[in-house]
Amino acid sequence: MQITEYRYQHGTEERLGYRAIPELHRLRPAAPQFIRMNDLNIVLTRPTAFLYVDGYSMSPSNSGLNPVTTKNFMPALKTGSAHTAHEWVHTFEGKQHLKKVDIISSTCAAGIQALYEAEKLLTANEVEEVIIIGGERITEDTLRLFRELKIPVTCSDGFAYFRVEAGNQITDINWDYVYHTNPFYFEAEDLNKHIPEYQVDYVKLHGTGTLGNTRAEEDLAQLGTTLLCKPFIGHTQGISALVELGIVLDDPSTIGKVLVAANGAGGFFGTCTLNKLVENGTAT
Repeated sequence: MQITEYRYQHGTEERLGYRAIPELHRLRPAAPQFIRMNDLNIVLTRPTAFLYVDGYSMSPSNSGLNPVTTKNFMPALKTGSAHTAHEWVHTFEGKQHLKKVDIISSTCAAGIQALYEAEKLLTANEVEEVIIIGGERITEDTLRLFRELKIPVTCSDGFAYFRVEAGNQITDINWDYVYHTNPFYFEAEDLNKHIPEYQVDYVKLHGTGTLGNTRAEEDLAQLGTTLLCKPFIGHTQGISALVELGIVLDDPSTIGKVLVAANGAGGFFGTCTLNKLVENGTAT
């Protein structure tokens, strides 16, 4: 799979317990703000699929309204991922070329699953390109969840946009689900299934920093030079793998094969390999 266009954001301003995108208003609907801030001119000219990435399938706080006190249907509708995806599609030009719209919500592994689903669509020749978009605005509910789970990582607002087609820049995309009674527990063997048979130069770990997560990623960490993004940019949850993939793409010092890993609460896991090689002095 080849990346033809991408863009990403993460929080840059320290707030109480998280990193915020300063322009993002906390009490207004999130999706229209991401649309305005990124001013993406998405024109469809060939068969295209759109995958909207939402770490969780329902985020009431993203409406900017309190779902407990809301008295009518429309604000409740606007809390859902389906409505948010619809808002993005409304901005596209050439909608007659849009063949598929889907929502990916496998928590923190959703970004990898989106790449996995995109690869399947491209390989089956169902479409010629796939657009992947996701946005994350941190709320008090998010912070409370991370505190209760004792996950020692700063959360962050975030946005990711990737446009992909067939190619070899991203290969060996793996995504799967493993059941455990505790949805927040996973073992090294869950991740080791994704260790490739070939050598990699770097490993972008999921890296939440919990004792369990660190132990589970020990074998992955031995595969190459480890890359950790969350200590510097915070955790953008459902789109974290995409935001961090963008950061690796923009890092001129990281050249070679990069294994990108993501682990999601609920038993979701995924990896892909970014082939960031040098041709004529340019990273591809």
